[in-house]
Amino acid sequence: MLKSYPATWKGHLVLACQKCQKKLKGNDDLAALAKLKKSIKRHNKRHPESAIHLVRVPCMDLCPKDAVTVVLPQEPQRLSILRSESDIDQLYAALEPPRSDPPNEAS
Repeated sequence: MLKSYPATWKGHLVLACQKCQKKLKGNDDLAALAKLKKSIKRHNKRHPESAIHLVRVPCMDLCPKDAVTVVLPQEPQRLSILRSESDIDQLYAALEPPRSDPPNEAS
């Protein structure tokens, strides 16, 4: 029987290609993607209710130019590409559960 342990992080898990990030080093326009883990930690401090834990993994064999490949464990058969800081925000939006609006009561 396999032993299991609780995760040491809170929030969603995201796997990011370390080779993609390494290729972006030195490009000042894409510094947030080159240092994706640092960018996500900064966002987590501002928004702890929607935390993401980033794990850097080896190449995923999808090498976009000036971008980083990520995969969400909830959708392992689908790779996503982050090309800008706004894509990081979209990643957070994709991971947040849909908000249910309270029902309007007609009087």
